[in-house]
Amino acid sequence: MKPLHLLNCSAAALMLTALSVHARNVTSPDGRFAVRAEAEILLIDSAGEPLLTLIRNTAADTRVEVAWSTDSRRVVIVENTARSCDIIAAYQDAGVWHKTIELDSDQAALIRQAQLDVGGRLVSEQQTLGQWVSETAVQVHGTMTFSSGHHVAYQYVLEFGTGPGRLDRGGYEEGVIRGVRYQLH
Repeated sequence: MKPLHLLNCSAAALMLTALSVHARNVTSPDGRFAVRAEAEILLIDSAGEPLLTLIRNTAADTRVEVAWSTDSRRVVIVENTARSCDIIAAYQDAGVWHKTIELDSDQAALIRQAQLDVGGRLVSEQQTLGQWVSETAVQVHGTMTFSSGHHVAYQYVLEFGTGPGRLDRGGYEEGVIRGVRYQLH
């Protein structure tokens, strides 16, 4: 059994790691912009000035991933909570930054197929970002967990179309990013 002071150090290190997920800037390749993940997630300029609020509240987040396109004109953020995930993105058009969100309806057919394959209903999902396959498309990897206890891995490509899209109540443009080439594993 470990001494109590070592257990306390280990617990503190775990808490620090969890907090550091929300306390960092991920800078664009050209260095002109960054995504700041703290209590909220902001797109900022090189001076640290906010340009756009991407996510207003990160209190429930367990992990946040950020991936910039090599031309620094697009950024994708995966926000994972204990049971779900969301993909938010921002893109620059004529010097103006816009925020967009992936719609749940994009994955509806994939979820239905997985539910048929393994039985049970979807109870949780987690996603990570892969490589950019072009300046306008990035790979997404995910795992779905079902009430039957089965886990199903999947992947797809998230593509940026042209904007602006239809503006939702949260200020996100819908339909600008969408998933294509879904594959269950």
